[in-house]
Amino acid sequence: MYARKVGDEVLDFGHRGWLFEESFLFYDYQTDSLWVQATGEAIDGRYKGTRLDRLPATQTTWSEWRQLHPDTRVLSRPSQKNNRCWRDTYDLYYTTGKGIKYQRHKALSFGLAVITPAGQKLYPFEELEKQTLLADNIGSYPVLIVFHPTSRTAVAWEPLCKGAKLEFNSPKIEKTDLLMIDRRTGSTWSGLTGRCVSGSEQGCQLRQLTSTQFVVENWPLHYPAAPIYHRDGIVSPKR
Repeated sequence: MYARKVGDEVLDFGHRGWLFEESFLFYDYQTDSLWVQATGEAIDGRYKGTRLDRLPATQTTWSEWRQLHPDTRVLSRPSQKNNRCWRDTYDLYYTTGKGIKYQRHKALSFGLAVITPAGQKLYPFEELEKQTLLADNIGSYPVLIVFHPTSRTAVAWEPLCKGAKLEFNSPKIEKTDLLMIDRRTGSTWSGLTGRCVSGSEQGCQLRQLTSTQFVVENWPLHYPAAPIYHRDGIVSPKR
């Protein structure tokens, strides 16, 4: 998810229907610059070389989100157009791996791409299934990755509360959340909302880091220098 404001200008966007390195392109109405969805960078037009600011966002199922955030308001479409919104037009691409430029002939896999001021790193869901709570660093930047296997929801947090770094025991996986106990105070935290729900730190909120789900096989196309996490060591991306 990206902010629409660039400098002092608020942009309006449309979908061009073109692909660049297996990522769709969109354009802004104000300058007709072309932007890459995977990176938020303009590759043509007046804003060429400019990157949109990413915003923290969580990709999950509607039922999972509703359980965690019951007061959420939903932006809906007219009922006659709703059927088109229930289907991902990229489903066939994900299941076959057959893109416009790259023919991989196997199902594609997903991970959580975490974007910090210190750099980027991709955490494949295949790895997170083995470690549903993962403390790591991107450069000198501490990150906490939480993965809920049932809903395949992954979230990245800055593991700090009141300036103190937190360390957690193995989480308890529940139907709609993961509960984490921090070792310093014994407080209980919601892994998917980042809120402390009981204990001496109750009410403290972890800061969500900028992240997005990303096709693992396409990561090197857009972030060729950024690593892919593996529990046995960092894997350098290969095109």
